[in-house]
Parts: sequence; C-alpha cells; structure tokens
Amino acid sequence: MANWARDGHGLWVLRTLHDLGPGEFIGVGGCNLLSETAWNLSFSLRPSAWGHGYAQEAAASGIAQALAVRPHLPITAVVARGNIRSHRAVERAGLQRMWQGPDSHDPNPAAIMTLYSDRALADEQISWLTS
Repeated sequence: MANWARDGHGLWVLRTLHDLGPGEFIGVGGCNLLSETAWNLSFSLRPSAWGHGYAQEAAASGIAQALAVRPHLPITAVVARGNIRSHRAVERAGLQRMWQGPDSHDPNPAAIMTLYSDRALADEQISWLTS
C-alpha cells in the first residue's frame, strides 16, 4: 500500500478469474520502484498456478503501468541462475540480459544472478542494482 501511495504503482495481489477457482489467491506480481532508479519486475506464484500464463499477464500489466507512471525509468528484473521459469518469463516480457555475476543477496558464495532490463544500463546502474 505504501508503494502505491508513494510511487503511484506497486505489486499486485494476483487472484484467478477462472482456472483454479474464481478469486483464489495465486501470488503477487508486477513492478515496484527501486529508489527512483529503476522499476523491478517480480512475481511469486503458488506452484499450482505455474504454467497458466499468470506470470506473463502480471509482467505485461506491471510493465505497462510502470511505464505509464515513470516512462524514463528502466524496467529491470534480477533472477537467480537456477530459476529457469523466471528467466523464461522475463525474457518473454521483453527484457534482455544485461549482466550476470555473483548474487550478493545469497549466503551461498557460488550463487549467480542475472540482471535483465528493457533498455541499456550504465555501469553505475548495473552496480547499484546488483549490489
């Protein structure tokens, strides 16, 4: 709620209209603002909702709303190396791989993450978004 009030946009609660039972909670998703630097595309779905296109729907809607609110900011996503479904979803949403390297948020020193964006990023932006 705070993100919506402050930024004019934030993550949505995702519920079904059909498939799994109307109104059933299936996760969260969309874009949230990262300190006036970039929009962060994310989604987290219950396993029973995987494979129904909900991530794509949340991504497309979130990107459209983020660009309507602050079109000058890039749309980004950070994905752990092993999360193949999320890699596919953000690529289908039109984001391109910009950087891959150590995941500073994972306690495993061997963890790798990938940074995606809808446009070219300066080295300083990549550093800020991946640290």
